[in-house]
Amino acid sequence: MFNKTRLISIIALVNSLNAETAPMVSLITTAPNKLCFTSETKGLLDVLEDADDYFYSHTDISSSHPTVALFLRHMQGVHGLAQIKLRGLDEETAHVIARDINLALSAFHQALYSKEHQKRLDNKLRAAPRNSQSLDKYIPTLFLKYSKLLFIRLDLGYKEKVYSRLTPETAMEDRRRYLAIIKRQFPGLVGYIWKMEYGQDRRFHMHTVFIFNGARHQQDRSLGRLLGEHWEEYTNDLGTYFNCAHLREHYQARGIDGIGLVHWDDEQKQEKLLKALGYLTKHDELMLATLPSGRRTFGRMEIPEASNRRGRPRIRRSGLPVLI
Repeated sequence: MFNKTRLISIIALVNSLNAETAPMVSLITTAPNKLCFTSETKGLLDVLEDADDYFYSHTDISSSHPTVALFLRHMQGVHGLAQIKLRGLDEETAHVIARDINLALSAFHQALYSKEHQKRLDNKLRAAPRNSQSLDKYIPTLFLKYSKLLFIRLDLGYKEKVYSRLTPETAMEDRRRYLAIIKRQFPGLVGYIWKMEYGQDRRFHMHTVFIFNGARHQQDRSLGRLLGEHWEEYTNDLGTYFNCAHLREHYQARGIDGIGLVHWDDEQKQEKLLKALGYLTKHDELMLATLPSGRRTFGRMEIPEASNRRGRPRIRRSGLPVLI
């Protein structure tokens, strides 16, 4: 089964290119009248091999990253990719394959820097402002329902010994099931926010913010530990977690201490909270490269619409009443 993390090699390749020179393959002689492929572009042969293995497992191209999809579309019609790492090709076959690969690479390179592709990338990048806008509405909506909220941020990942077995499908399914368990097990939970990432060092991991009714929960460290232990249990002790409450002094020094208990009228801390949450709204390029089209790297727990019924007025600390 093809592990889509291999598609990240396309991003690494593209990051090494420039607008003037297209990547190319060439031929060298390894034995009498026998040829093999080489390239001055670092990693190109590996990327071509990854693409061929992808086509072996997939009849349709689907990627959440526009550049990955663009590369695969251009290479899909190239016959002979499977022979890219073979040694001892006959001259006629080798030259035909090299010609077809270079034509496809040249067309890809031209499309990569086109206005049309840059527009597709810009549309993908605009997901970050949209995500930020959704949080700007999400948090105030929760404060309409609850006078104080407890925010707990956890970073969830995996132990290094399982890195080689991780796939985007298993990571996304682990996220879905874990959050469903937490939602069932904690009735005081009123919301959550999640972001999936992929890093060369940490591989698949997830940043989460759990939001609890502050009238029922006030201890973010102990509750964060319990949430982390649920992740360890769900992953059969193959998962890791970090409770960001242990970095509170660091966040305070940077002016982004938005975790812990936040009151509905504490505008200063809410501003810090939204500043801290801003990181979660940014897209992760490597994670997008591993996902099929239409899959998200960011999400939140849905909450019921706030009631329009007016209650007794809340009094801000400034002394000004607010009707909700």
